Amino acid sequence: KMAMVFQDALSSLNPVLTVGEQLGEMFTTHQGMSKKDSRIKAVELMERVRIPAAAERVKQYPHQFSGGMRQRVMIAMAMALEPALIIADEPTTALDVTVQAQVMDLLAELQREFNMGLILITHDLGVVADVADKIAVMYAGRIVETSPVHEIYKNPAHPYTKGLLQSIPRLDQKGQELYAIKGLPPNLLHIPPGCAFNPRCPMAQDICRTDVPPLAKVSPDRASACHFWKETLGE
Repeated sequence: KMAMVFQDALSSLNPVLTVGEQLGEMFTTHQGMSKKDSRIKAVELMERVRIPAAAERVKQYPHQFSGGMRQRVMIAMAMALEPALIIADEPTTALDVTVQAQVMDLLAELQREFNMGLILITHDLGVVADVADKIAVMYAGRIVETSPVHEIYKNPAHPYTKGLLQSIPRLDQKGQELYAIKGLPPNLLHIPPGCAFNPRCPMAQDICRTDVPPLAKVSPDRASACHFWKETLGE
C-alpha cells in the first residue's frame, strides 16, 4: 500500500546484489514469483522508468549506475507493487539540475498513471512548485504552515516560510545580496520555549518567547502557527 524512495540511492541499494536481484525480490517475497519471472518483471520496471538497455543492465550492480539512474532504480522498486502512496525523501539530492527535472517529471508521470498519492519531503521550494498541490512547511519537527501551493508562494503566512522564499535566488534581482535567515537551526534536544522560531524571527515579541502558537486557520484551506500571522500576510 505504501512505499518509500530514500534520499541516498547508493547507500539504500545493496552493493553486493545486482539491481535485478533487488528489484526481483519484491515479487518473489510478496507475490511468490519464480526467480525467472521476477527477473522479467525487473526488466519491465527498469524499462518503465526509462533505464536504457534494461535487459543487460539488470545484471549490473548499483555502483555501475550513475546517480540519476540509481534514483530511477529506487523509484522502480517503490513502484513494483503499485502502492497507493509513495513517500519520496529528497529524491533529487546530489543530482544536477537537468537530472533533477527528469526524476521529478518521472515521479509526476507515474503518479498520474497509477493514480497514487505522493508525499515529497524536500528543502527545494523550486521542486515543490512544480509537483505539489498542497504544502506543509515544518520547523523544528512541527508543521508551522499549510497551504495550497500557489497561495504560499504568493503570500506566506509564517515568518519562516517568508524567510525561505526570500532566500531563493531570483533572475530579476541580479547583483543583490541574497537574503539569509539569521541565527542557527535549533538543537532539537533543547527547543526554545514558546515558538521554536522566535530566536531567529524578525517579528518576535514577548508572547512568542513564552506561548507556543497553535496551528490556526488563516482561511478555509490555509493554516499558520504564528501569533502574528495577520501581520505576516500584511493584513
